[in-house]
Amino acid sequence: MDLLQPVSNISLPVIDYTALVKRDSTEIQKIVRASTELGFFYLKVDNQLDPDPMFRLAENVFRMPLDDKLPYKMDGKNGIYYGYKPARTTFTDKHGTPDTIEFWNISKDELLVRNGNDFPKAILDVKDVIKSFMIKSHEMINVILEILSISLGLDAKALSNLHRLMESSGDQLRFTKTTMHPIQNRPSSPDVSLGAHTDFGSITILFNRLYGLQVLSPNKEWLFVPPLPGHAVVNLGDAMVKLSGGRLMSNTHRVVTAPGLSAVTDRYSVVYFARPENVVQMKNLLSDEVNETDNLTAEEWIARRVRHFQIVNYTNEEAYELSRGTESYVDV
Repeated sequence: MDLLQPVSNISLPVIDYTALVKRDSTEIQKIVRASTELGFFYLKVDNQLDPDPMFRLAENVFRMPLDDKLPYKMDGKNGIYYGYKPARTTFTDKHGTPDTIEFWNISKDELLVRNGNDFPKAILDVKDVIKSFMIKSHEMINVILEILSISLGLDAKALSNLHRLMESSGDQLRFTKTTMHPIQNRPSSPDVSLGAHTDFGSITILFNRLYGLQVLSPNKEWLFVPPLPGHAVVNLGDAMVKLSGGRLMSNTHRVVTAPGLSAVTDRYSVVYFARPENVVQMKNLLSDEVNETDNLTAEEWIARRVRHFQIVNYTNEEAYELSRGTESYVDV
């Protein structure tokens, strides 16, 4: 995309996955620093994790008529986060303004653990390709988890043993679509398509092709994260904050209209979310102290956050605060 106006970009560290696998000390230092200071970094993956087939699938899925998508509508009101999320079902600000983004969330368990078939034909036709993408994404995440475990003084497998591929969890592959309008002549829909929030899982791997993602900088400035070919954007979620007793960082981010658009444009993204296994107790692994949320399992903890994010559950500004992040509230 040619930018027709200047934009403020954030400078994220770039970490080479191949070097990380070899436990290169420089890359380890970079990832530990990024995970404790900003919670975001680029991961250079090149052709080891190719998102192109997933982008093609996203286009096919969202091209389906609405009547064919609605039977798969997710039950976010009750904390269920799989299936199709139409636009205008979550809120973007303290006033309850609806979002403008569509999701399609594919459960890792449903596809890999149970080999389920409750999907539209567009997804069923490429099940094996999706499975391979999930498995490779999870493999990369486990490399990161092992390095972070050691940095916390834990056994190398401490975190990855809470995120086993074939155990039940909230892991999912997500496709998103936002129809963005040029800022100078957009309709009355909000500029923010996905409101400010922190992720509530452990590690997120994200691929974008178009501007729109913004991260809140340490000085509380919204900065764009430029798409970088051959790289994923990786960020830590609130589960890592919780499990590390605040040593690790999840950062606030949002999606807004891409700058410089000259025509109405569909923006897609491909995301893999890794979350703790359903039975994991959400407590600080580095301390014996307990607090009021330590009795929640990951399944309960995630369902609570999903419910808070739904526009049908919006009541007031307090509901907005609960939607934005379990561990990392900020004023924006």
